[in-house]
This record gives sequence, structure tokens and C-alpha cells, in this order.
Amino acid sequence: MISMEHSSPSVASMWDRLSFDLTELILSYLPLRSLVRSSAVCHQWRCAASSSASLHRRRRSPWFFLFGLNNVVSRLDRSFGFDPESFSWVPLPPPHPDCFSGAGGFSFAASSCSRFAYSPVLSGGTQPNWRFTKPLTFPRCNPIVAVFDENRFVVVGGSRYIGGLVDLEDWLAVEIYDPVTDAWEVGSPLPVDFRSSGTSSQWLSSALLPERKMLYVFGIYSCHVAAFDLSRRVWIGGVGTLRPPGTVFAFLIAGLGDSLLLAGLCSGEQDGGSGGAQPCFAIWAVDPLMRGQPRRIAVMPRDILTGLFGIDDDENRFASLRCVGSDGLVYVFNEDHHKGYPACVCEIPGKEMDQCSWRRIPPLPGPGNRFHKTIAFSSPVPLGPVLGTA
Repeated sequence: MISMEHSSPSVASMWDRLSFDLTELILSYLPLRSLVRSSAVCHQWRCAASSSASLHRRRRSPWFFLFGLNNVVSRLDRSFGFDPESFSWVPLPPPHPDCFSGAGGFSFAASSCSRFAYSPVLSGGTQPNWRFTKPLTFPRCNPIVAVFDENRFVVVGGSRYIGGLVDLEDWLAVEIYDPVTDAWEVGSPLPVDFRSSGTSSQWLSSALLPERKMLYVFGIYSCHVAAFDLSRRVWIGGVGTLRPPGTVFAFLIAGLGDSLLLAGLCSGEQDGGSGGAQPCFAIWAVDPLMRGQPRRIAVMPRDILTGLFGIDDDENRFASLRCVGSDGLVYVFNEDHHKGYPACVCEIPGKEMDQCSWRRIPPLPGPGNRFHKTIAFSSPVPLGPVLGTA
């Protein structure tokens, strides 16, 4: 990026002659970190970068966030954000020790089963700005959290403990938080079909389609799927099953626009000439109305799969596989610290979903990252908090 202080007078005057609208348009096409640096050049550029038109002119790709917690030495906790536009990791301030999830531009923490806090996933300050909500009506641990209407949170599932044991009889209602009124609204609980396979985020994945005002919840191992209508506050259509042939486990992900994706591990596929069936990781397009069968659109290249999980014959090596994503980007990573948390990304552009591309993500910055717990999620990065305008 050109520095106004060190550029020649002719170059500086050329930038001065640009209209505000044109400056705003140019800045809107910069990667996030370049945009932040540009906003510090002069007052006009800061105004152009932070104007509402600039904030919404171009849809930016969601980042991949990885928070690592060390249960023994908290100073070894680390946070990283992967920027797909610059294809590089960004070291971030250490995570909140009680952080458990993130979505929709926010990260979430819970100091107890009822104390719920949120913060912009990235901000212009040196430390996150955590805000506490009123206590949840139904205390729970490790729920699914999604964001709709920009800053309203919906909390689904989770676990409630009594005497150190999970209470299997407690039907935890869906709760929706409105930051304007600082109040929780109670909705219908997660359908009973999910209870036998676990209702915490460890066993569930979710995908929110904002245009449809619909939140889909999916059992990673059971492959049960249900849809929650955010307008009517009820589950609709009953509980279905999404399990393409050979699927061992899978994750439901929101694609571009109003599309749904299913990404998961298949038990085996003939590897031409190798003489045996090999596990593979595939992605399917799913009809949001649950009509017809999922359509397979991508398979992870064999060299990337073995690079992430090795070449052992034991399928248990895939137990540490995790998958998150949104808006046409699917991130797959290995949370085993012995492997160094390798990851890859599949880009699925356009509505036809016929030109998928896979890439290995660079290693995490810094040596010796070893965590007892990792929190991974994909999220857009709202510019307002980053530029200090929200």
C-alpha cells in the first residue's frame, strides 16, 4: 500500500484528487489487514474505510479461528485467525479461559452454566471487549450458538449436570437473546431424537441460513437433522437423516447464499490400482428443503488427506478430525497436537458448486503449540469493531 508520508508529491496529489466515492471503492477491495493499515493513513481514508457503504460493498470471506487452551499453564493459551484472502495466519490476543464457541462475528464464553458472555471476534483494541448477558433461563454447558439478524444469538442444546453427571431427563429449551432488551426468549427444545446421541456441541454441528431464517442442527455421528424456524420459534418438518452411503461421521455447513453442505468421512473408496478401499473425505450439496439425496461435489485429494492424518491403516486416526465453515469455504483440520494442528480449506464458489478447489493451509505460527483443548469455528469478521466504529 502506498504511504502518503513517503510518496512523491505527484503521487500524493493524485490520491488527493480522487473523489470520496472512488477512494471508498478502492479501499473496499483491500484484504482486511491492508484496509486497517490504510485507515491510519489520513482522516479521509479512515472515513472512507469505515463508512457504511464501504463496510457492505464487498462480501468478505469468513476466517478460520483456532483457540488453544492449556489446562496447566494458562500463559501458553493461544488464539489464531486464518485470513483466506491473504492466505496466512494472524496471531491474536489469548482467548478467554472460558471461551467455548464462536459464530457470526462473535466469540462466546461461559464462566458458569448460566453466565453467558460475548465479544467481537476481532477488535481494534489490544484486548477483547467482553459483555455479559442476563443469566440463561436454562443453565447449560457447551451448547450450539448461532447468530442471526447481525447480533441476536440463538442457543441450542448443551448439557446440564447434576452431581457431576449429565441430566438426560432435562429438555433444554432453545433460547434467543436480544441485546437491545438484554433478555432471553424461550423456544421449543431440541427434538427428543437427538438425546440418545448427545446434545452438546461435541456431538452436534449447525448451519444457519439467514435468508430463510432457518437454523439446521445435525448429529455428527447419528446424522439426524432438524430445522428451527427463527421467525416462528419452533422446529419444523420433523427429524430426518442425512447419511450418504459409507458415511462414518459428518458436519453440516452453510454454503453460499441459501445452500447447505454436508462434509464428512467415508469408510472406504477403491483407490485405483492400490488394491484396497481407502477412507476419503467428501463434500455433498444438500437441498435445504431436504428433498432428494445429497449430491457429492468434492473429494479431498489423497495427498492432502494423508498430510493431515498420516497413512496408518487404523481409522481411529480420524477421531481428531474437525470441520467448520461457511459461505462456500470448508475448513478441515486435525486437532491432535502431535500432528501440529494441520489444516486445509476447500473453496466452493458459485451456485453450481462444480469448481471446488482444495489447498493446504500453512502451519500455525510459533513453535511448540500444544493445547489440551481447541475451539475452532468459521466466522465473518465485521469491520466496525476492527476499525473502532462499532
